Amino acid sequence: MVTRVLNLKDQNLYSDHIAKAAYALREGELVVFPTETVYGLGANGDNAKAIERIYKLKKRDKEKRLTLMIADADDVKKHVDHFSGTAEKLMKFFWPGALAIVFPLKDGSDISIRFPDDTAARDLIRTAEVPIVTTSANISGYPPSTDAQQVLMDFKGKINIILDGGSTRFRSPSTVLKLKDEGFEIIRHGIISESMIRSCLENTLVKV
Repeated sequence: MVTRVLNLKDQNLYSDHIAKAAYALREGELVVFPTETVYGLGANGDNAKAIERIYKLKKRDKEKRLTLMIADADDVKKHVDHFSGTAEKLMKFFWPGALAIVFPLKDGSDISIRFPDDTAARDLIRTAEVPIVTTSANISGYPPSTDAQQVLMDFKGKINIILDGGSTRFRSPSTVLKLKDEGFEIIRHGIISESMIRSCLENTLVKV
C-alpha cells in the first residue's frame, strides 16, 4: 500500500485533499488528520472492518474505546439523548476544544465524543458525511504524533492517506472525561487540567 501525504497548507489543493480523504473514509480506508492536539487516526464508524483495522494497526487493547469526532456542536444531539447540568457546562465552556466527554446513554452504555478546535478536522468530518471514530495516530504505548513525519514513522505503507497540516498547535493530547451522575472522572489527563474543569463547574474559570 502506498501512503499518500496530502499537504493541507497548499490552499489551491486544500479542498481537493479534504475531498480525497473524505472519500477514502467513506470507502472504509483509514486516514490520519491533524487536530489542535495531536494527529488522529480515523475510520468510518459505520464500517466494522475499518474499526478493526485501527485496533490491529495500533496494537490497541479492544477494551479501550474510540472517540467519535463531530464537526458542529449540535451534532452531539444526534448521539446523546440527555445532558446533565455538568455536561452542559463543560460543552459550553470547553467546546470546541481539547476535551473528549464520555456521555452515559439510556441503554446503560456510553459514548466518547469530541468537538475539535481545528478547521481541517471539522472540514473532513463534514465532507465525509459518515460518523468518524478516532484515536491518536501512534502505536499504543508510544508518544502520540504531532506532525506528519512522526505518523510516517509508524504507519508508512499501512494507511491510505495522511493529511499534513504541519505541527499541531498544542503538541499534547486532549483530556478525556467521563460523566458520572453530576460529577466526573478523568479517564486520560491532557491539556485541560482537572483544576480547570473543577473551576469551570464552580463558575470560577474565566474563558479568554
